[in-house]
Amino acid sequence: MCVLLVLLLIVNISKAAPNHHVSINFEQVFRDGRPLSRFWTSTGLCPPAPREKAAEFLLAEDSLLNFEIIGSLPNLGLNYIRIHWLLEMIEFSYCDINKNLFYDFSQLDLLLDKLYEFDLHPGFELMGVPGNISGKEIKRRFSYFWADLTMQIAQRYLNRFGVAYVSKWRFETWNEPDLKNYNMLNFTTNEYIDYIQSVRLGLDAAGRLLNNIHLPLRGPAGLFRVEPNHPFCWSALKLCNDFPHRCPFDVISFHRKGSGQRAEDIINGETILLDQISNKFSNLVKFKYSNDEADPIAGWSTPREFQSNLKYGVILVSTVLQHWAAKYNGLYSNLESISHDNGFLSYHPFEFDQRTLLARFQMNQTKPKHVQFVAKPVYSSLGMLANLGPVATDALVLEGNLSYTVSFKRNPFYSCILLSISNDTSDLSIKRNNITLTSIFAEETMKYNTSYIIEGQQDSLNDPKSAWIHYGKPSYPTTAQFKSMRLLQFPSILRGPEIIPANSKSITLKLNLRAPWIVTVRLCSEMVPEPHQVTNIRIRKIYRNEVMIFWSEKPSKTRCIVGYEVWFYTDLTRWVQINLGLHTPFLWFQFVSNRTLGLTGIYRVRAVDVFGRFGPFSELKHYHG
Repeated sequence: MCVLLVLLLIVNISKAAPNHHVSINFEQVFRDGRPLSRFWTSTGLCPPAPREKAAEFLLAEDSLLNFEIIGSLPNLGLNYIRIHWLLEMIEFSYCDINKNLFYDFSQLDLLLDKLYEFDLHPGFELMGVPGNISGKEIKRRFSYFWADLTMQIAQRYLNRFGVAYVSKWRFETWNEPDLKNYNMLNFTTNEYIDYIQSVRLGLDAAGRLLNNIHLPLRGPAGLFRVEPNHPFCWSALKLCNDFPHRCPFDVISFHRKGSGQRAEDIINGETILLDQISNKFSNLVKFKYSNDEADPIAGWSTPREFQSNLKYGVILVSTVLQHWAAKYNGLYSNLESISHDNGFLSYHPFEFDQRTLLARFQMNQTKPKHVQFVAKPVYSSLGMLANLGPVATDALVLEGNLSYTVSFKRNPFYSCILLSISNDTSDLSIKRNNITLTSIFAEETMKYNTSYIIEGQQDSLNDPKSAWIHYGKPSYPTTAQFKSMRLLQFPSILRGPEIIPANSKSITLKLNLRAPWIVTVRLCSEMVPEPHQVTNIRIRKIYRNEVMIFWSEKPSKTRCIVGYEVWFYTDLTRWVQINLGLHTPFLWFQFVSNRTLGLTGIYRVRAVDVFGRFGPFSELKHYHG
């Protein structure tokens, strides 16, 4: 007998709210699904001028905390960070009697050690020049210099971190080399071609030292505007087309941002460029390619209202779904990745309004000075995308700009249904939507109990800036004001977890949501393994009675974790759960203690899944302040 579960979520239901109906038949879903690669899990940034102080900026406490939060989305929600001017972190040391060049890598070591600790991979741009070496010396031995430096870098970090980690790095040539503000060595076109080929030689030389491994190279990382003004990047593609055996690239990378109006502007710009390339260079049609600055609009530091709230989060989700639809339908079959250039640090008075993942508050009136971060909706949107399974259906768009895709793993059964509504950067005329989602289960999924959870972000309801505005946009928020903002910084649990009994044939979910919104519905079979033990507990002091606790988890093709429990023990207390009643879906928690409890003690963390099953507690982490 068909068992129909009707679940009602009613939030200020409006009579004028339109009704949207989505019906999903998992028998059809299993037939239609195609492998979904996680092509969107990269961010990027550029250290501020002067470039010679890149190390000072990138190793500052603000930057490292920013990186650690970025690396703490679940299931490797962001696992690449593309950074300009990394070579400026190296110092030339000396040249021996055999004319061999030696460098001090200590500052770059510190940064890369941290990225490794934070579960991030660098987008390693071979851009800039080591300190204390003259441009004249570089020009004198141009080919040798670039091949040797690249070899030393690759060899050093292969030995330091191992092949398994470094082979996943995204080595890339000079960012936007045709732009004068980046081409500080004044490359000629011939020198640029020599540079990219020398970089390839250097990577190959390092690979030969470790069982002939191949380290992929990306480039030319260009804007590809009109050819007379952008000769380097077009010449690089001509080389690859005319002499494929001399082409240094494994992935052709380019930059295409939007106009600031609609998410589809990004993919439309890409399509025009890719058509130009395929028409001009027929031998490149099988190359993998990447848009590693796929942002809604250029100019990260320009404050824009939509970048502060859920509009930006939905635009990013829309961008991912549009690229997935193009891949699914064979239009972008060679797409390797897209990257969002939003790993920057915001600054006053635009804490929320710049193109960043986090709002930074520089608390300059405290002693000592410190920094506070609040996650923006776009950060949480990437966390919701991290729940997608390894196979997915086409991304469909229905009337009213309702987009959705159904991702899954078949055995044991797992599904994450992602739905969203927005009008991109424009306001919606209708603020509320009634959604009816019916899922009809496949016979093979009905053998076991299934549990589900619905999470969502809605306009104003998951928007920490709205709390900041409520308090008058203080430059230095109080502890209570930060608490209010952080209560709105993550997705909310709209319903669940709840059990769907075995042999149930369908489930109908009714939602009333404030637009724009993003919702995920996760369905998990009880045969999905229990949560793993979390690892790599780190405690970072923020201020006197305040720390951030970070941890790592084992990535999975299923994502049935509801959240994490954070526990604390001192000599004055028994174990207490310090995030009790707070939804903690990501791999960090900010703990503000009181004077009685303090911060000194022992911390531990464990995961909880949709069936209420607990993973083992982490190893104990002692913190002494």
